[in-house]
Order: sequence, then C-alpha cells, then structure tokens
Amino acid sequence: MKKLLSVLLTLAACSAALCLTAAAAQADKLAPTRVWGKVSPWDGDGVFLKNDDKDDHMNEVVVHVGEAPVVDAATGLPLDLESVKEGDTLYAWIGPAATMSLPPQVFAKVVVGNVPADAKAPEYYELSSGGWKDPAGSDEIVFSYRDAEGNSQDLPVPLDAEVTPWLTRQIIRLDDIRPGEHILVWRNEKDVVTKVLVFPYAYQGYAAWSTIATGVVNGETVSVPGKVLPGKDEHEKIHLLPVRAMAEAAGYSVSWDKNRGAVVYDENTEVVFYVWPGDDVLWTPEGEVTISGPCVLEEGVTYLPAEDLCRALNLYFPTD
Repeated sequence: MKKLLSVLLTLAACSAALCLTAAAAQADKLAPTRVWGKVSPWDGDGVFLKNDDKDDHMNEVVVHVGEAPVVDAATGLPLDLESVKEGDTLYAWIGPAATMSLPPQVFAKVVVGNVPADAKAPEYYELSSGGWKDPAGSDEIVFSYRDAEGNSQDLPVPLDAEVTPWLTRQIIRLDDIRPGEHILVWRNEKDVVTKVLVFPYAYQGYAAWSTIATGVVNGETVSVPGKVLPGKDEHEKIHLLPVRAMAEAAGYSVSWDKNRGAVVYDENTEVVFYVWPGDDVLWTPEGEVTISGPCVLEEGVTYLPAEDLCRALNLYFPTD
C-alpha cells in the first residue's frame, strides 16, 4: 500500500508538471483569466481566495503574486499587499499555467484590490492591435483583444478617457498604445471606459506577417521577403521570416559563426539565441528551445518559422 501510494503521488506530481508545461507553451495564445474571492486563511505560500460562486471552477484558488503589479482600484496606484486583511476581496488575472493541486495554484499577471462598493472592478487586457478610429464615431479609438475563447473582440475607448502609465511620470496618449500592450480599464455605470492604466511594455516591439508575404516590425516592413512553404497537408502553410532582417529591425545585431550558425546579440552584445540550418531547436543562454519547424538557409538568408522567431526576439506576434 505504501509503495502504491508513493507511485500515485509521483504520477500526480508528474501530471501536474506536464500540465504546467503544456499550459505555459500555449500562454501567448490564450487571454488572461480572472479569478477573484475573499482572502482566506492559508498556511502555504501565496494568497488563498474563495468565492461563493459554485459554478466557478476557480472559486477556491491560491494566487502566487511574485512581481506582478498590485493595483489599488480606487486610486490606480500601488496597493501594499501587506495591508490586505482576511476577508478583503481581491481580483487577479492569471496565465493558463496552473498546478493540479487542490486548491489549484496559479500565477498572477496583475492583482487588484480595494474596489469601491459602488464601482465595478477594472478589467485587464492584452491588446492584439493598436487603435483605430471608429468610422461610426470619431470620438473614440477602438482596440482589439482576444477573449478567453481566443476570439477577437473590440475595445472602444473614448478620446477623453484618462490614460496613465504605471509607476512613471511619462506622458502617454491613446495613440501611443501598441499591439501587445497590457492595460487595466475602468468603466462607469454605463459601461463606458473612463480610465486606462498602461503597464510597462513587455516586448522588444511588435511584429506581423504582411499581406505581401514578408515581416513587419513596429509598423515597418522589413527589407527581405519571407517565405511560405507547404505544410503537412494541403490546407497547412509554414510561414518563414528572415532572421537577420527581423532581428535588426527590432534593434538586435546578427552575425554568422561557423560553429553556431546565425547568432543574435542584444545591445550589450550578449547572445540572445543562435541557430544552425536544418535544426529544429534554438540555443539560448537558458538552454535549448524546440521550435515548430527547422531552420532554413537559402541563398545566404537564414529563415525561421515566423511565430518561433518573433518569440525568440521577444516581439509581440498575434496568432490566429
């Protein structure tokens, strides 16, 4: 019985780790999920939240805050987590990675507390587009984000909404907000956005696959065309982007090393990654990273699958 229990515990731990790894690999394809509840007694690390919604599969959850911003909903300023008491209500937006323990343990992207009794809790978004003027009304700018099911949704923001950056005095406007931006949004009783809090940009820049089959970095088309190759079936296409052109457009430098292949450096000449033609892995300072297809070398140009290259360069790259 002891041996059986030991085996079961080991399998449970392995399953939890696999769940965490698989979920983390899909993190950039899923919208952040909101959990909430009252702070409850807990002996371990993290904050234990419980709510009374029995239909909520996350009605009991342990949130690990780490370095995530903790925001006072009443002021938009930092909230001291040490001041939060048992019974206080907190809201947290989390990534898809979660342990299979009971209660599940999750990792916060942002935490919000001190929501006034007569107000709605603000909402957290990662934007999949910059803003554009709504043809039906020029008094607002419309952004896009992906919902929990991965569907694109519009987020209209009035031009007179208050826009502030997190923890800086920098002046920021709605026109400055880029794809990949993380924001917290307050709405009034009519569900109209009144305030936008913009967090520090988490990416080196943003990228896209253009209609002329090449890459775009920070709104500018790169000089070297991409490639589209057939996939495993007739409906599948593999989109490749040039490593040097994309990396240099994003502010990196690139050289060729006879032992390592294409090597990408940051502004401090530290290696970001290197890759050898034909390989389906990247080598980074943190270790080996598997990519979705092999590195291709044609006519002196090194190509990588678009999504993998943008991830390696820390470029926001919206996915379908």
